Amino acid sequence: ALPAVGGLEVDVDDDTQLGLTFAYMVTDNIGVELVGATPFTHDIVLDTGGDGVVIGETSHLPPTLLAQFYAPQLGPMRAYLGAGVNYTLFFDESIDDAVVSPLVGGADVDVKLSNSMGFAWEVGADFLINENWLLNASVWNIDIDTEARLYVNDARVDKIDVEIDPWVYMVGVGYRF
Repeated sequence: ALPAVGGLEVDVDDDTQLGLTFAYMVTDNIGVELVGATPFTHDIVLDTGGDGVVIGETSHLPPTLLAQFYAPQLGPMRAYLGAGVNYTLFFDESIDDAVVSPLVGGADVDVKLSNSMGFAWEVGADFLINENWLLNASVWNIDIDTEARLYVNDARVDKIDVEIDPWVYMVGVGYRF
């Protein structure tokens, strides 16, 4: 196995991307929202104490579907709460061989992250500008737990649980039809 890596934790760094949301109001107080974004790319960091060591990189798409409850309108503001499910697709994983190969005697090392399904929740508010246009501010927490499987010379030798669980902040402009 990997005695130099086994038992250590793996994390990912932050990233900012363009997000899009589409909400459909089923009733005046109940909505369904689909959240999407351009692909996120993160450094994979081995927690060795301090800042950790960047050992690779991954990209992912985290589409999220939420049911929302809207509170009554208070002037131009309408707050809401949402809860739902997230499915995160990981792709383009890579390992920095210059960092990781020496840990395993110079062998070829690869990583694969499993896709993730988890709970998501949000709190937000719409601020009406006029009958159709609005400003939106929202905060989400998404449960993204994946498994990093490490391969040495194409044989799986270790797996490490990775909890990403990001806080997502969004400020946007919306249009009501």
